[in-house]
Amino acid sequence: MQAAVLLYKERFYLFDGEKFSSVEPSKAKKFRIGAVVPVRYVITLTFKLPSSIDQERLAVQVELKMYNEGGLDPNKEYVIDYLVYQMPQEEDYLIEAFALCKEDVDPFFEPYVDQIGFLDLLFPRFIAYESLYVDQRSQKDDLIIYLGEEEAFGVVYQKGRYIGHRTIDSLSKLSKAMGIELTLLKTLLVQNGLVESRYAPEQMHIFDMLQERFFTMVEKLAYAINHKRSFYGLERIDRIILDFEGELIEGLDGLFDSFGISGVEYERLVCCNMEPKQSSLATQAYYVLQYDRLPQKINLNFYDRGLPWYRYELFWYGVTAIVAILAVGGFWLYLDIQEAKIQESIGLKTKELASIKSTNKKSLAKLRKLKKEKKELQNQIGALEKENEIIEETLEAIPFIQKAKLDRERMINDVIEALYTYHLSTKSIDQNGTREILVDLLSKDEQRDRIAAFMRYLLQRKYKNVQTKRIQRKDGLYESVVKVAP
Repeated sequence: MQAAVLLYKERFYLFDGEKFSSVEPSKAKKFRIGAVVPVRYVITLTFKLPSSIDQERLAVQVELKMYNEGGLDPNKEYVIDYLVYQMPQEEDYLIEAFALCKEDVDPFFEPYVDQIGFLDLLFPRFIAYESLYVDQRSQKDDLIIYLGEEEAFGVVYQKGRYIGHRTIDSLSKLSKAMGIELTLLKTLLVQNGLVESRYAPEQMHIFDMLQERFFTMVEKLAYAINHKRSFYGLERIDRIILDFEGELIEGLDGLFDSFGISGVEYERLVCCNMEPKQSSLATQAYYVLQYDRLPQKINLNFYDRGLPWYRYELFWYGVTAIVAILAVGGFWLYLDIQEAKIQESIGLKTKELASIKSTNKKSLAKLRKLKKEKKELQNQIGALEKENEIIEETLEAIPFIQKAKLDRERMINDVIEALYTYHLSTKSIDQNGTREILVDLLSKDEQRDRIAAFMRYLLQRKYKNVQTKRIQRKDGLYESVVKVAP
């Protein structure tokens, strides 16, 4: 039977791709065993490395980067894994590297390793969603939002490929910040969502807090998505998938409209034809089951299985020693013959070396003279090239200055036309040359959709970077600073 075991909440669960069943530790050892590590312990670093280096050197360079730039403590034990992305039209790899400290996770897993002796896989929850795409590669760009009691995050999958994640407030953190019980928070999110009309007058203060907290979380995710656009050519988000105990939070998708992410599909997580409430667990178990088939995978495991006795190095050292003892007699005879040949070769090479030294001495004086002449010529050429560069740069700058003037005029005209089209008011418009314009927009609550329409209008005019830098809500007015860059 093809199956795998997931360690979850102090128990071992066997999963065959269709159903779960509890299994004893002694029987679990027959299958691949995996477990999820808390995201807060995973150290992540993104950087570029030349694609010309081989895989062995790449692994060494990744480890050095993690210690030098990722803040790893050289006195502690870590495991490092990474994903490699070949960037289009670039000669570099984009590396997404992950590290885990043994000291952080030992309290979680050592009791179970003591029982069964090993674990096969340790992985963060955000990579487990790879299992959703293993059987059928998606052509959609998905934002998956996980809301759990102790951790929460958004993760982006571009056509089934992980490209990044961003942590947000967990449910426990939200309940403490709002001063309400965790159970009540879950109930309100499931029953009322973020729909104002479903809250009684005495509950409006709770709705306002929920709206403010979730708006901030959505803002973080929108910024993370915009950051990934330039690296991966991410054009849009097609679908938002919510992983929240099998439930949907009505109105959550609407908060993305203010950040230009609209018209998306919004659905709850479903995996392996399981019930929605079991789908989150199924994605983790299916990741373990299908690990060998995954195009992208991360394993941050410290507790590997032991090898069979015949695969240990000590066994093979013993075999080698026996063979060496049998061969040593013939080996000494061979050495005597080789020594005579070597001595003869040394005599011939000594004579050749003396002849070469005599020739080299005469050539050395001539070489020094040629080097001196070459240096003088290089200095003359360098002076002429520098003078030529100054002339060329002066000539080349003239059309750029004219073009920059036209670009500035076009940008400000497009912004004014968009303001006029959607009847939006501005507090200020600041232009920084041809690089960007900052538009400080003012709108009433019922006019928030106009800001999203304003941003879409500019995106359609071929501006690649249109994003909200800051949003404030006060006395029924939204003040939104929109950055526009070509």
